[in-house]
Amino acid sequence: MRRWALACSFPLLALACAVRHGGDDNNPPPTQPLTVVVDTDQTMQHVDGGQGVGVFVEYAKGGHWHVRWACDTALSGLPCDFRIAMTGPGITNAKSTSFDSTDALDTASPDALVATTHVTMGVDAVDFDAQPGADVKIDLTMSGLRSGEFFFFIENGQVNGNFPANKLTDPLIFEPSTP
Repeated sequence: MRRWALACSFPLLALACAVRHGGDDNNPPPTQPLTVVVDTDQTMQHVDGGQGVGVFVEYAKGGHWHVRWACDTALSGLPCDFRIAMTGPGITNAKSTSFDSTDALDTASPDALVATTHVTMGVDAVDFDAQPGADVKIDLTMSGLRSGEFFFFIENGQVNGNFPANKLTDPLIFEPSTP
């Protein structure tokens, strides 16, 4: 069984987080996406490719979103195939970072982006703008797996707002703390 382990650090918060996926069949995921608040202008500085599976979501004042993702290839020996759909009102200015020639960013819809990438040791990212203060829903699949445990964000100055990892949904709706 593949296990997920991820460490991340935040200079302003001096926090560390570790997530391990073991599954919990006694707590099925909710049928409706959970809405979480993402702290405006808080960033996650160190995301190390190859060291853990994660999708890292950040929001900056004025409607600017930064979404990064990484794999655990150094630990598992396996690649990660991500499909990340981001939806929200008025998405514009989409730009990918660190995409390989086989990766794709579909920007055909004015309210949606879909990134499809193959990740091993790197960190892929998408930056985009949406209406300031508007919610953005992110729906992700990683190598056929869906889990809210793959999401990382800062809420109330804490990683994942101190939610237990098995309580986060996929998809997950992100609401900025301030526009």
